[in-house]
Amino acid sequence: MRVTNNSGEDYEGAQVRLVVGTINLVEKIAQLAKIPMSDVAKLESAEREQLRDVVASAAMSRGGFAGGLPATAAPKPKDIIKEGLSEYFIYTIEGTETIPDGWSKRMRSFEAADVPLKIQYRYREREYGNQLVRMYLMTNNKDGKLGTTPLPDGVVRVFRDNGRDGLSYLVEQAIKYMPIGDKIELNLGADPEVVFELVKLRTARDNFWLQTGGTTTYKQVGRDEVRVEDNATVAGWDDHAAYAQRIRNYTPREIDVEIRRTFEGHALFRSKLEPTLYDFQTVQFSSRVRPGQRGELLYEVLQHQGYNAKQNNVTLEMADALVDEWDRELKGLGTQSIAPDTQRVSSTRAQ
Repeated sequence: MRVTNNSGEDYEGAQVRLVVGTINLVEKIAQLAKIPMSDVAKLESAEREQLRDVVASAAMSRGGFAGGLPATAAPKPKDIIKEGLSEYFIYTIEGTETIPDGWSKRMRSFEAADVPLKIQYRYREREYGNQLVRMYLMTNNKDGKLGTTPLPDGVVRVFRDNGRDGLSYLVEQAIKYMPIGDKIELNLGADPEVVFELVKLRTARDNFWLQTGGTTTYKQVGRDEVRVEDNATVAGWDDHAAYAQRIRNYTPREIDVEIRRTFEGHALFRSKLEPTLYDFQTVQFSSRVRPGQRGELLYEVLQHQGYNAKQNNVTLEMADALVDEWDRELKGLGTQSIAPDTQRVSSTRAQ
């Protein structure tokens, strides 16, 4: 914890308490403001004590708490006693501190070792742009060995052992108030050892509907044996596009990949990647790629256009036969495909 004194005066032998979290006091303060001073004595004792606590908490959250306690020498490093309340946490520093104006002091909150760390590669265009980024994920809970209290706003810095009795800097990221059980997500940016690209395999267009000029009559080409007339216009059609999400893993370890792609309009997502809907327009799917391997995540997107579009969302559909056909074509090109449901990688000849 870093405590900075910018108040304009020195605090000598002060007891320091830190409030972490959001204090919702608006309604209580408004209630207190409406009570005339002559009526305060008429309140019940418990209610009067509650309002007094509200005022004290509000004052403490604005400027901290400084009391004129006598300075005492601490025989050991200061402990931080954490007290959990319904909406926030109060950190009470053991003993007292002298903090001159314009100075700051640092006090250790806790120390953790062997914190579980998950490495995940993510593609989320809305959050990270058009790139695959490497993420370090940790959880603020007891199992995550980060303690049993919320973490205040601050900066997380990550270093790694450089093999020469020193540390190499990796990333620095500011984080907001972190409740118990929430995840700390650190973005390390793109990994040059993981190549990520989207390849369009094929496109097609069908299911045409014609509208007779000046009327509300629509006819489907082929099904109704319609001949194109001079006053007829194309009112609707379906666009098909088959893609291969290509991933080349040149790292010495297996990587976990999560992909989110957004499709606007009325769309159908066909694949055997076991996708899920993150929202009504965003498809999410994941897989693993073994070290030194290259793979393809195959899927087809059908977009209903014009008159054919009836809604604004994405529908998921399994397409094993269709993807198996692409598997055969890819093997002929000397590449490989990934099936997340079986975690298999099909080895083929090199290009």
